[in-house]
Amino acid sequence: MKKNSLVFQLAVILLSATFTAYAADNIDLAHKYGIKDYSIVYSTNGQITYENFGKGIDENSMFELGSNGKTVTAYIALKLVQEGKIGLDDSIAKYLDSNLITEDERIKSITLRQLLCHTGGFSPSYELGVDKKIYSNPGEEFRYSGVGYIYLQNVIENISGMSLENAARHYVFEPLGMTNSTFEYKKTVTPYIRLSSSVLYSFAGFILAFIVLFIILSVIGALSKFKLFKMKTAFFIAFVVAALLNTVFMLFVLVSKVAFIFWIYFVVVGMIMIFFRKKKGLYFSCMPVVTILVLILGFTVPICVPATNDIVPRKANSAYTLRSTAKDMSLFCNELMTQYNNGDDTLKGMFLPAVTIDDKNSWGLGIAIESESKGKTYWHSGINPGFQSLYVLYPADNKYVISITNSDNGLDFSKELARNFLNVDGVWDIKR
Repeated sequence: MKKNSLVFQLAVILLSATFTAYAADNIDLAHKYGIKDYSIVYSTNGQITYENFGKGIDENSMFELGSNGKTVTAYIALKLVQEGKIGLDDSIAKYLDSNLITEDERIKSITLRQLLCHTGGFSPSYELGVDKKIYSNPGEEFRYSGVGYIYLQNVIENISGMSLENAARHYVFEPLGMTNSTFEYKKTVTPYIRLSSSVLYSFAGFILAFIVLFIILSVIGALSKFKLFKMKTAFFIAFVVAALLNTVFMLFVLVSKVAFIFWIYFVVVGMIMIFFRKKKGLYFSCMPVVTILVLILGFTVPICVPATNDIVPRKANSAYTLRSTAKDMSLFCNELMTQYNNGDDTLKGMFLPAVTIDDKNSWGLGIAIESESKGKTYWHSGINPGFQSLYVLYPADNKYVISITNSDNGLDFSKELARNFLNVDGVWDIKR
């Protein structure tokens, strides 16, 4: 007994020393990639270790997990298959809301299996509305698709009679003890977005709207006698209306997290224009000069800047709204490892290639598969503005790693630390 106890203590000391070394290396990596905060889970033979970095960050800190919610959604769908409520090769058409049915007859041949492994033929894009067009014949081509998972969400909700959030609670969160996970809005740690992305999200719509409005108003002014459309007045009206349109666009369509950056710009430039309203040259030049300076700064300074949580909360969406913690994700990955080793045929389908992407990559029913030298890794990443994350399961060594960051540089950071921990040359990337 004493000998066993000594062996156990030595093992704990060795693991502790190993993870202390990882932590030191990862802090250096965080500085290399400009990562503000992160939360990492290491699992070796069922032994869980957390590593957290940043003020107030621990394994219960909530981050946006983005597309990692697709794996949770796939798990829910397979639970419905287990219950006999739908078959993997059943057509999804009869379970869809009428607004998702299109005139393309191929919609009737899309199956649950195809949605799970991204061969339904849908577009990857959903940011500007659900693109219902089918771009390839169902089952013929891998096409990573956020739209496909929106369709999958609709199937789940109509079969289960529950919202996505309630289905996730019923089939995943409550059974696994994931008490800090949700697809609905909940405040997270502060996101850090690349300055270039912040500027692009903030100004692209404004610049386009301003140019169009100013040209229209100037033409009207040139062809009419209305004082309202004189050059100076037209310039100011175009500035204000473009700002309002851009605000609506950011809040309800694009990225509301960076709206405050544009509002600061609008107030500053608006005050300058009012101050120089009697000096024609300065009045007309201040807005374009400040805008150009902001764009130059944004696209030349390689830093991430703090943003806000979504100002207008997004509706629960299987493709990108999952919020969770390192601790909760470790519970989910523990379940995935259990299903890999001891699950029934339905849930084991997550880990069996359903479609081949190339000579190294394939996709199972909800999870990506990459061939390594000693076996396969099973992974998924999540990318939202200001948040990037990755989990990688490596059953051959009975290991997995989860990396969650609040940075637009987080995926490269996560891949490097995963390679170091798992001792594999993983790429964990597929065509999109």
